[in-house]
Amino acid sequence: MMLALQVDKWFKSGSRSDEVKVGAEFRKERRGNILEIAKVLEIVPDPMGVPHVHYQVSIQSAHHECFEEQRTLGLASFAERFGKALAN
Repeated sequence: MMLALQVDKWFKSGSRSDEVKVGAEFRKERRGNILEIAKVLEIVPDPMGVPHVHYQVSIQSAHHECFEEQRTLGLASFAERFGKALAN
């Protein structure tokens, strides 16, 4: 039963996951005045059916230049990491 609950947690989208849509932008503030802004590019399932978010992340800091790159995270992990949606 414990394994079933864990698997259900991995594959189900939580309430924050419902807010993750293509084109939406999210922010994460980190220690050291570092700000990550993530823009959702697409959400696609992997071969096992687990949804993954492909996103462009911009990392900004007062002490370093801003840089951007593309990344991928599972939908649940993305929703957990980027909890603050930006207004469009």
